[in-house]
Amino acid sequence: MRLVIAVIKPAQVESVRQALAAVQVTRLTVCDVHGYDLAADDPLAQEVMIEIAVNDDFVTRTVNAISAVLAAGGDATARLFVLPMHEAVQIYRAVRGPEAV
Repeated sequence: MRLVIAVIKPAQVESVRQALAAVQVTRLTVCDVHGYDLAADDPLAQEVMIEIAVNDDFVTRTVNAISAVLAAGGDATARLFVLPMHEAVQIYRAVRGPEAV
């Protein structure tokens, strides 16, 4: 299991969501965040963080879908992280592991 995190501009959220839906990735968390860059003219920027927990067989398609949207948009400030995820738990069903994702 992996946790995919994308930090993007608010205008790209819908394009990323559509690209993910096209590859059957439909569960995600979207958060408003502020990016901070001392080297920029405006050091505090409004951004969006998308978090997606995926099983190993969905990692490549998820990263490729997001990367394609970000490359087409030409956003040099976008970031994409893929982190290992050791455990997932669905509280309401008492399910653990890959089935919980």
